[in-house]
Amino acid sequence: MKILTELGKELFVTDSDKIKLDHTVKSILSHKPLLSRILKGVVEECKILSLDEIEACIEGDVYISNVGVDDGLSSVGERIEGLGTESYFNSEGLNVYDIRTYIKIPDKTKQNRVKIMINIEAQNEDKPGYDIPLRALFYCCRMISAQQGVEFTTVSDDPIKYGNIKKVYSIWICTETAQKRANSIEKYDIQRNFIVGTNDDKPRYDILSAILINISEKHEVEGTESELIRLLTDLFDERIDGREKVEKLKSEYDLRLTKEVEKEVEDMCTYATAMENKGIEKGEERGIEKGLKALVNSLKEYIKDFEDLYAAVIKNEEYKDVTRDAVRKYYSS
Repeated sequence: MKILTELGKELFVTDSDKIKLDHTVKSILSHKPLLSRILKGVVEECKILSLDEIEACIEGDVYISNVGVDDGLSSVGERIEGLGTESYFNSEGLNVYDIRTYIKIPDKTKQNRVKIMINIEAQNEDKPGYDIPLRALFYCCRMISAQQGVEFTTVSDDPIKYGNIKKVYSIWICTETAQKRANSIEKYDIQRNFIVGTNDDKPRYDILSAILINISEKHEVEGTESELIRLLTDLFDERIDGREKVEKLKSEYDLRLTKEVEKEVEDMCTYATAMENKGIEKGEERGIEKGLKALVNSLKEYIKDFEDLYAAVIKNEEYKDVTRDAVRKYYSS
């Protein structure tokens, strides 16, 4: 979706195809058979589990774009304490998680189950104006702070307090990564280091991981051994049409797709194509305007009368349909 990425900022945020595309992508990623593959590939605690076991561990409802990141809005479940106030960031409005859920997996003893909070984001800009790892870590911190009053308390008579904090993962699928960084998976977490001396205490501190899955903007996967990267590359490859993509996901990756999800995959291709065509049209318009400006600026050095200049412009096949007002804009500048 390279054209879409380059020209996306020129399209209105409220474009109906963009809204449909965004929601459809999130809906597809929340499909549990696909979600379980993502979790197996990047969540450490899931790597020893089968895909069916992971899918069974997804106990929480999968929320799509309706859980807030900001203060008081990011808790899933009833809070013990009251909601805080809403926060806004510049002109961006409220931050909302793309996908939010939780899993409960068996602990080492197999007697108890450990709850882990999961956030998944689809990111289609390689350089959005900030470091993506920082935003991913920010989301992790929000998911932890939102647990106060839900998963843990700080009251004096609570013997566990912070010990009830649940680990969080913020997983970012970056679909338009430059080739030099593509086909890689990055992990950002907390590491323990001794500045002076050592001890054999084993405190719990492994409470967050930010993961970046970098998918090639050119859809090139040569040399990668990761099935997850290959699957996601095919999923987001706009050169593959909807029907072919559905068959490929089922035959090559044994991905179970319901009829509803199959339709969503096909719709994703349709909306992406519509967005790309709009981008091309805008690019063509921009190219014509740039050429027209250059032509008028060069001609007006020699032709001072506007009507004569306009007649000279429309003799050019490429500009035969431009209006007088369009030419006058550059003639007068």
